[in-house]
Amino acid sequence: MRMPLARRPINLAPFVREDFDRLISWLPTESDLIKWSGAFFRHPLTRAQLERYLESSKQPNARLVFTAWSVEGEAVGHVEISHIWPHLSSRLSRVLVAPPSRRRGLGSAMIAEALALSFTDHHVGRVDLGVSATNAQAITCYEKVGFTHVGTWPDAFVVGTSSIDVYWMTVTRERWGSAARDN
Repeated sequence: MRMPLARRPINLAPFVREDFDRLISWLPTESDLIKWSGAFFRHPLTRAQLERYLESSKQPNARLVFTAWSVEGEAVGHVEISHIWPHLSSRLSRVLVAPPSRRRGLGSAMIAEALALSFTDHHVGRVDLGVSATNAQAITCYEKVGFTHVGTWPDAFVVGTSSIDVYWMTVTRERWGSAARDN
């Protein structure tokens, strides 16, 4: 098992092929998959889709994909930093806390690590994300680390016979620094 060593509650390690089956197991239903990825993946999630996803991360500034590990060595989530424009902005995408790891504060810790990477390594001025407007748990988690609502995209995508509104959020370097000091 590969896990970086550190004293933080969450450590991010590159997402690799050995993580595929675990991630697939965390997304057993079409609803789970859509909540996590919108229309990016198709149900059922397969190793072939994840192989293409991993391959696409090799493009410059496209995406960095991580598995989140607890200090105890347990894989507890997945997070992606995408649309990386160094010194400008990046986007947090496909954030998922493993079902058995939820409600333990690990989502906020995982997001905080991804933000630290974006702000310190890529020197971005802001990080953006879109989340389903009905995903109150995720919105609260994002707000805890400094994200604020900047707009809503009604009917952003259609799934079956229903549409999903996307709640756009952003955090600036300054706000992130303040939120990090407060937590």
